[in-house]
Amino acid sequence: MTYVPKTPAQRAQEAREARAGRALAAFVTALLLLPLLAFVLMLVFGAIHGMFFAWPAVGYGTSMLIILGIDLLAFLSKQFRK
Repeated sequence: MTYVPKTPAQRAQEAREARAGRALAAFVTALLLLPLLAFVLMLVFGAIHGMFFAWPAVGYGTSMLIILGIDLLAFLSKQFRK
């Protein structure tokens, strides 16, 4: 068996494919964690609401929107930081 060295274009293509795979895995992980984070946030807001009447009670849908907003702000801050 002979060894054929890879060209720089082939190495670059493999690196792009590896980055795409990592990005897809990160996206799927974030998507799967979204309902869990929203549920935990809803429970935390409910506990605070039980202790202090001035704190609003937040439902599951609202906590999903809050988590999505936080994720959007994090994404935008990363994009403008570069």
